[in-house]
Formats: sequence, structure tokens, C-alpha cells
Amino acid sequence: MAEALFPAGLLEALSALRPVFHAASWESFLYLLAGLLVGQAKAGVVRASLLAPPSYTWRRLLDFLRRNRWSGLKLMGALTSLILSRLYPEGLPAHLFWVLDLTYLEKPYARTVEGILSHWRPHRKAGQGHTLKGHGVVVVGHLFHQRAQRFRAFLLGGLLYLKQATPVELGGDLFSQLPLPQDTHNVLVVDRGLCSLKLAKAVRKQGVYLVGRLKRNAILYLPASEADYKGRGRRPIYGAKFRADEAPKEQMTRTEMLVPVDGTLRWGVVYRGTFLRRGFTQPVELLRVEVGTLPPWLLLVTDPTLTTEEAIWAYYGRSQVEVGIGETKALGLGAYRGRRLPGISRWPMVLGVVHSLLQLMAVGALKVELPRQGWPWYPKENTVGAIQRRLSEWFLRGHFSDFLAREQKFEEMREAA
Repeated sequence: MAEALFPAGLLEALSALRPVFHAASWESFLYLLAGLLVGQAKAGVVRASLLAPPSYTWRRLLDFLRRNRWSGLKLMGALTSLILSRLYPEGLPAHLFWVLDLTYLEKPYARTVEGILSHWRPHRKAGQGHTLKGHGVVVVGHLFHQRAQRFRAFLLGGLLYLKQATPVELGGDLFSQLPLPQDTHNVLVVDRGLCSLKLAKAVRKQGVYLVGRLKRNAILYLPASEADYKGRGRRPIYGAKFRADEAPKEQMTRTEMLVPVDGTLRWGVVYRGTFLRRGFTQPVELLRVEVGTLPPWLLLVTDPTLTTEEAIWAYYGRSQVEVGIGETKALGLGAYRGRRLPGISRWPMVLGVVHSLLQLMAVGALKVELPRQGWPWYPKENTVGAIQRRLSEWFLRGHFSDFLAREQKFEEMREAA
């Protein structure tokens, strides 16, 4: 049985994902998951076939991604519920932070990608052909706020970025599939590439607030004053308009505080004011963060209960999603070599499960007894890479011991001959 491959603590956590799959799909999912956890995903199917018994046909692993009936969005929803229950067993905090981002993938040696439209990369990469074609993925994750103002990103999954829709539209659709708790403030943190009025309106319909970095030429308005009323018709709502980088500082409160910059704390000046955006029904908060000679940050905040310090640290913690994307790419996010659209679309969802499980074990929310690394030159045992190496060692000791013994005996016989 595939359940015998996993440690007891990890198998207990995986049981929360069981309702998403049928019986045959569940078995294939466990074998594939075990193969991905052992090492990089480029050989995940091969490793999974080694873990499976001889009676199991390895082609069923490919059918699991291409043909079996299971929903990647339902898997992402079940994974979100699992993460929240593990991270906050004593109750949810006042604010839950989520993150959206866009990453590009490529197929280095393929001229076209069958089943999806071509997406041109912004620049070439070494080892690729003259026709550089690939596709992107809009990823969603949860930002876990640890002690001492540290964040961890849990990647939950992603959607293919096709040319029929913009990343903002895909991000809004992807985020709407999450089972968000209603008894807390859910705050979505985005960068300049996704921070837009369309996204703010889309997530606000779901009861979600937004923290994002505005572009300098974004237009905001002052509330209309009595002088803006001409004496006839309806009273205006919007007063004088201005660019975000030309916000009137006299209309904003000034605060001096420590600001995180490149991993250090530096004294800076933060201006905060309440303004309007045309098309958005509620007032928004604009934060202008000035630190030394660096270009100022222009942050849009739609949650009035979020303090200035919380908003700045949340945006600073958004950079952890880049770390999570890098870790997921190391696990094999761009390594899927299929040409079918269902398989390409489902692959980020499966890798999201792998990354989230490793991250849960790294933060201590999922207790699993694993061997220690014992490396004096790398003492950290709670990173995603360290957890994966320790888990691979557990698999090697528990399930590949007979295989390794045969290999060692074969080597001894060859040396003796």
C-alpha cells in the first residue's frame, strides 16, 4: 500500500487531502508525492516507480496528471484548510496575510508548447533556441508571520498564464477559490506588477483587503470640499487629483520609525493619508516610506485597521514568496515535460502540496521524526532544503535499504572479479 511509504505524522496530515481524489487517483497521488519528496521532480516519476510495487504500472502516474478526474482548485482549497489548521491550532490571528505573484517558466529545447498559446519571455536564457517560447504561472501563497517579524511563504498552487487573460484577472480568479475564514481580516499583499484597481475591486467583493506597492503615476484624489461644489447639480465626491508620488504631505500624518531594508532596520519617515481612488467605493490609505536616499515606497492599503508598522512589515515579508518560488522551482516547477494542457495545469498544484508539506515541517507545525543532517558546516535543520534532505534519508533507510544492499554486494563482486 502507498500509505506505508510515509512517516506517521506526514500520513496523518495527508489524510486531509483524501476527499479530493478517487481511490485509484489517491494511490497514484501518494506514489507521485513520495517520488517528489525523495528528490528533484525531473526524476520524480522514476523514483515513484521504484517505490511502487512491481504490480503497479508506472504509466498510471502520467495518467494521474493528464486524464484522471480530480480538481486542482479543490486540492488547493483542501491544502489551504490543512495549513491554517496546523499553523493556528489555538485560533486565527486578527490579520491573515496572503500573497500573489507571477513567475515565468520555459521549455528550453521545445519550439512550441502543444495545447496552450505561446508566451514570449522578456529575455533569453542560456541553452535555449532562437524561438524563445514558454509560459508563466500565477502563484498564490500564505504568508506566515513568525516571531521577531519573520515571514514564511507557503505556496498553495498556481494557474497557467495564457494570453486570453491578464495576470490580474487570473490572480483574482485563483484567489477566489481559496476557503478563506470569515472571522478575521484577510489581507492580500502584491507587488507593483499586480497592484491595480481591478484586483482591489475583485478581492474586495470577497471581503479581502489589499496591501500593494503603487506605481508612481497612479492617480488618487482628495475628498471633495465645499469649494469644489459649483452650486448646482449633485455634490462632487472627488476633489483635486494628483499622482501617487506627488501626494500632498500636508494632508498626511508624519511618523519616524524603524523600516526593514535589505535585512536590516534603518530609521525612516513614513507619511500616511486617506484619499480616494476613482472606481473604488471606499477610501484608501496611502503610505509614503522614505529611507535615506532610497526611492520612496508608495504603498496602497485598503484595510483601515492595519497599522502602519504592520503594513510595512507585511509588504517586506512579501519577498519571501520569491524564496518560495525558487524552492518550488528547485523541486521541479519548470521540469514537467508533458505536452498536454491538463498535465501542465495540474503540475503547479502538486508541487504546491510538496512545498507546503516541507514548509510545515520546517516551521514545526507538522511533527515528523526524521534523521539529522549532522553537517558542521551547515547547522540549519529547519529549511525546506534541509527537511527534504532529511526526508530523503528517511526514505533511503526505510525503503531502499534492500536495494542499496544489493547494489553494494554487486559492487563488491565486481571489484573481486
